[in-house]
Amino acid sequence: MPTKARRLPSWLAGTLVLLGAVLLAACSTTTTTTSGASGTGTVTPQQQKVLDDGFAGVFQQPPTSGPAAVRGKTVWFISCGENFEACHTMSASFTEAAQKLGWNVQVVDTKYSAASANTAIGQAIAARADGIVTAAFDCPQIKSGLMAAKAANVPVVNYAALDCDDPSFGGGEKLFAATLNTMGSTNTGDYYAARGKYNADFLAATLAQRGVENPKVLVVKNVDQVIHATGWEAFATEMAVACPKCQLVDVVWNITGFPNPAGQIFKTALTANPDAAAVAYDSDSFMSGAFASAVRQSGRTDMVVCCGDGQLSGSQLIRDGVVTATSLIPYEYDVWATADTLNRIFAGADQPNQGGGFVYVDKEHGLPAEGQPITTPVDFKRLREQVWTGGAS
Repeated sequence: MPTKARRLPSWLAGTLVLLGAVLLAACSTTTTTTSGASGTGTVTPQQQKVLDDGFAGVFQQPPTSGPAAVRGKTVWFISCGENFEACHTMSASFTEAAQKLGWNVQVVDTKYSAASANTAIGQAIAARADGIVTAAFDCPQIKSGLMAAKAANVPVVNYAALDCDDPSFGGGEKLFAATLNTMGSTNTGDYYAARGKYNADFLAATLAQRGVENPKVLVVKNVDQVIHATGWEAFATEMAVACPKCQLVDVVWNITGFPNPAGQIFKTALTANPDAAAVAYDSDSFMSGAFASAVRQSGRTDMVVCCGDGQLSGSQLIRDGVVTATSLIPYEYDVWATADTLNRIFAGADQPNQGGGFVYVDKEHGLPAEGQPITTPVDFKRLREQVWTGGAS
């Protein structure tokens, strides 16, 4: 899905300048010899820094002050689909955060149907909900519901999607009451662009570490949602610089065709490209749901498979030897931040940068115990509860 160019926010522009310096340094003659899983390669100091910083976490802190919990509210959470691991993590995390805020929560499973999401918004309005949170539905998909909520003065907070004023939709009126401010930007596409760019640098450094020459990379992507298309566009642009000898092979599928024919599309691509050195993907829900079995059936244990979104299934696939590394999108952190965003609307408070970021793990770096989530570099639940109970400064 093509996206129009947008003006970069200052935080992302700074990130791109830093990564540009990273790539210039990568061209220096100073290298480090390392032993990778499939051979011995060399990485530049800056490639090593990309790996080290990724494992440490590219992360910003949450606000340490704000309004106390506005208790007694009824809030509806419109889930993107409880059959998807990431969407279930979002709804479960929001329910936990809402309990701390003293709210009553109604979770609606839309099974990633925009029509169902619009219906749910209407039901929430009819039920006199005080607020609504939607997860992963772009404004044009649920425009009728958002317009009805706005007319009824019911605030709708957006997580992991774009508002109607985004240039990708030709520009228009903002209909969400607020969008989560992640790493200093309320445009969710900026986060996915930064993450896609870092995924490219991380994958390129990992391939160099393993000594893989002229690698072919299967880019397994769905672009149903604009933010995912934005992330993959940033990934491809950066790979052209970070790994100029890499050959990218797009393997495109549609979320409405998951697990099939999406699984078969990926399996066919693996068969047609026996020389593929890597698989790039961006969601563990999809890898565990269909794609992992294709990797196992291929017998290819030497491929670099990266970078997912850091779910429990992704960690297990690392243990199983199917996935090389996964990059946490901190849904728990983000959804607690989304709850705080709605609480600030209830309190009539300003909306600050809610922090956040991403963290990489592999077998040797940060892999949690079985059944445990990947940890973020900040104890966000404790900090949020301090604010909500009035104990923060």
